[in-house]
Amino acid sequence: KVAAPPRRPFEKERLDRELKVAGEFGLRCKREIWRVQLVLTKVRNAARNLLTLDEKDPKRILEGSALLRRLTRLGLLDESKLRLDYCLSLTVEDFLQRRLQTLVFKRGLAKSIHHARVLIRQGHIRVGKQIVDVPSFLVRVESEKHIDFAPNSPFGGGKPGRVARRKAKSGSKATAGEDEE
Repeated sequence: KVAAPPRRPFEKERLDRELKVAGEFGLRCKREIWRVQLVLTKVRNAARNLLTLDEKDPKRILEGSALLRRLTRLGLLDESKLRLDYCLSLTVEDFLQRRLQTLVFKRGLAKSIHHARVLIRQGHIRVGKQIVDVPSFLVRVESEKHIDFAPNSPFGGGKPGRVARRKAKSGSKATAGEDEE
């Protein structure tokens, strides 16, 4: 299962909170929030189960370090907070901060969070050498500095877009008409 809808569909506080988060991060629908909540729930449950085990337990050592490594690679935990206790304090906003859509806006490649989503969906953004057209793509820490415009995108130095070509064409016709007179 990818997303778990809420148990109570018409809870006023939750609806208001979800609407605020969806507007702040430019989400398309509430299912995107529920999807992140489900991932967060699974991470918390794993951490909680590991915390019940003894500190010297090999399962806790192995799986705990794997969970912490995965969360630090995604940028959800920093190096100073490498303990399972900190996994329990993660929030939905922490995950949403690591989405490609949010990072494109924060890096100044887009004018707004909604513009960032459009740029990503239209294939103007790449991470490393790979064009990514999924706004919910979770960016790793080492990939974060490689977010840029795609080379064949009009924003990244590719050929101009349809409207720009049309304006250039009509502009050249207007100058050619003046030369004949």
